[in-house]
Amino acid sequence: MGMTDAQMPRQRRRPRNAGCLRCRRLDQLASVPAVVRDGRSTGTVRGSVTGRFGYDVPVRGHVVQVSALARALAAPQRPRTFTGPAIGLGGSALLALWNLQLAVMDPADGMAWFGVLFFAVVAIGAGWVLRARHRHLGAMGPLVDDAIGLWRQSWYCRRCGVVSVYGLGTPAAVAVNGFASALVAVAQQRRQQSPPLVRPRPTSVDSAR
Repeated sequence: MGMTDAQMPRQRRRPRNAGCLRCRRLDQLASVPAVVRDGRSTGTVRGSVTGRFGYDVPVRGHVVQVSALARALAAPQRPRTFTGPAIGLGGSALLALWNLQLAVMDPADGMAWFGVLFFAVVAIGAGWVLRARHRHLGAMGPLVDDAIGLWRQSWYCRRCGVVSVYGLGTPAAVAVNGFASALVAVAQQRRQQSPPLVRPRPTSVDSAR
């Protein structure tokens, strides 16, 4: 599912004297966010359907068309949140407790015991998915945010069909195929190359304060 115009990150200005990393020219360069935005078009489709009593009822719908280039150059998608698994865990745990209460009140009720077992298994599965997604979000979330920042500073050459990625670090030429994944890889590489932040140690004067 692609981003809407309101959700699309804003582009940044191209660095001065920075051209295509392959042909070294500027005349066919286009901002990647602009290419994605120009590749989206919205149209209105009108028609009619047969109503309940045999009459034609006019209908109208909106159609969004996205070009192949715009889909290929779309911004990286942030990892899915863990709202769904959290709701599943809470709901299944409550249902398991409710069935357990019914089973305690009537030990001969086989359906209640089955409900306890079934919803307990669902709760365990939802908890496992919740933990895995939480770890994935913590690991990939910052990288995807950095990749979206690089996406804002990427420029597509209509002559070469190559994307030039600028920003902090060494500029990189990236192919259109697998562009979003390549941006995440570039963001990870630049994170590894960037020196770690060293916090200054407090001096005796600061400790006295």
